[in-house]
Amino acid sequence: MKNRKGWKKGFLVTLSVLLIVLTPGTALAAQTAANLRELAEIVTEEAVARNSEFEVEYTGNKADVKPLTDYEQLIYFLDGLALLDDPLTPVDADYISGNVNIGSYDLNCFISGKTLSFNIPFFESQEQTSFVNQTVPRVVSELGVSYMRNYEKVKTIHDYVCDLITYTDDVDNCSTAYSALKNGLGLCNSYALTMYRLLIEAGVPCKYIGGVAGTGRDSGGHAWNIVALGDKWYYLDATWDDPDGDGEINYDYFLKGNSDFDEADPSQAHKMDPPYLTADFVKQFPIANTAFDPYTMDDMNYTVKIGDSEYPVNPVDPEPVDPDPSDPSGETYALDDIVDYTYPEDGYFTAKKGKLTDLQLVLKPGMEDLIEDVDYEIYAGKKRIKKADIGIYEDEDYGDVFVDMEFKGKKKGLVGIVIYLYLTNGQTLECEFEGKIK
Repeated sequence: MKNRKGWKKGFLVTLSVLLIVLTPGTALAAQTAANLRELAEIVTEEAVARNSEFEVEYTGNKADVKPLTDYEQLIYFLDGLALLDDPLTPVDADYISGNVNIGSYDLNCFISGKTLSFNIPFFESQEQTSFVNQTVPRVVSELGVSYMRNYEKVKTIHDYVCDLITYTDDVDNCSTAYSALKNGLGLCNSYALTMYRLLIEAGVPCKYIGGVAGTGRDSGGHAWNIVALGDKWYYLDATWDDPDGDGEINYDYFLKGNSDFDEADPSQAHKMDPPYLTADFVKQFPIANTAFDPYTMDDMNYTVKIGDSEYPVNPVDPEPVDPDPSDPSGETYALDDIVDYTYPEDGYFTAKKGKLTDLQLVLKPGMEDLIEDVDYEIYAGKKRIKKADIGIYEDEDYGDVFVDMEFKGKKKGLVGIVIYLYLTNGQTLECEFEGKIK
């Protein structure tokens, strides 16, 4: 079994003056803070710019900041920056929390009079973050998640991250999204930060969570995510779902709730760091009690918010509702009205592992004008798709117009696929295929 321990330590300490859910505010032009919130805003700005050493004049009550000279209390304060989130940018808050090297001996805060001198080492440099910023949109585009439902986006990105990263116990060089995206190497926070950046780019609300996992002498710092689907948040630990070359990707820690997150191995329980355990955090980010069920639950994020701003939601419009059949002005269609025949004809296919396979719906003449969009969903066997391409094509030799889906199965076993036809009148028609990958 892979070493599950990462770099991040958990501290059961209390800095009660910071136990509020911080929301974006106007940054201060000068390096002067009158309270902890203003101080957190300045530290956030400096951290985003990767300024490791800087000073702040604190004009508030000195007793508020005196605990920051203690190593553990300083870490608690920096963890709290994860709650100071501007939803319009992915490089603050969670990304800072995951990039602070809390294990470094250079981490400290000194107070002289009203001046606070910070030294905050980071795992990822500004240049490396720029690489991540350029790479993430390309990866999301290549994964083709734009027209997927939110659940499928999360699953696709989860599987990509597990395939991408080889767990490497090298704290100094493999603790970032950069090490994952550039070299395919990382620790737990590399998994969590990469999941965070890719899901945010894909339009799915996600947060980075720091804490500890395990018990007794086997416990260690760890990092994972929470992801919003519908009106609840769900746990996701890609590190522990990754077999790292020793078997298939599993989903033991995929979109779980409070009651079943550690169901696979109760002896290795996850525990979030103190900033994520406050009443305000729990209220703002309500964790579901049980795992997300893609077959019965709505995964569209209509109301999820972070801070005072509306969080980006699934860019795909809600699935169209079939017109009311009683409305004489709304003509409706059955699948047989649109599709002449399917290939394979009986809807059952056999494919070879790693080989491209085609599924086709040959359309009746002129019916292609009624189709506004096409999409697909894998619904059986948790099969991963290596390559998927779907669209409407014309066969110039035979004059046929057909919907073609091309995919490559990576695992053996049964698989089910539904092709959706979205019509211009608002209808959604479904054609189901079942098959086996040998």
